[in-house]
Amino acid sequence: MDANDRNARFGGGQGATAEQDPSRGPVHPAGHSADGGDGTTPPPAASAAEALRGVREKLAELGEYAGYLVSAKLDGLKVTARNLGVYAVLGIVGLIALSTVVTTAVVMLLVGLAMAIGKAFDPDQYWVGALIVSVVVLGGLALGVILGLRWLTNTSRSALVRKYEERQRQQRSRFGRDVRGREADASDEVARR
Repeated sequence: MDANDRNARFGGGQGATAEQDPSRGPVHPAGHSADGGDGTTPPPAASAAEALRGVREKLAELGEYAGYLVSAKLDGLKVTARNLGVYAVLGIVGLIALSTVVTTAVVMLLVGLAMAIGKAFDPDQYWVGALIVSVVVLGGLALGVILGLRWLTNTSRSALVRKYEERQRQQRSRFGRDVRGREADASDEVARR
């Protein structure tokens, strides 16, 4: 906007005066326009209303964009959750199928062993083979569970002992005594009282 445009719009200067521009309203005797200014004041309240309307529109636009962003993020989370659910179900179905195959193979192996052992008797005694295989399998499972629990208990206990021994060693190096020494000192104080 050049000087003439600005003067024509806001008045004043060498641009159009109120007498020359009927859109500016009536001119008062002192040469001031109807808005009470000397022609160099900013546009009247209509322009402020327009600015407020523009701000409202921009805020509405910003609100819409923020809502769009939130909606897109929520939809992304929903898709991720759905995909996780689908993969979890597929994993469970696969695990069931795999365990079924393994179980069937183990049953067939054990039945075959039982039949082979039963064939060793004259006449064929399948029940003897089934009994022998069942006792061996169940005895092996029981022995495995007992040994596994014993190993797990010993390993867990020794790890805890090492953890607290290391912590007591750190206490002795930092403070000159550990929790056991502190406990002994406290019991000595109580005995002296």
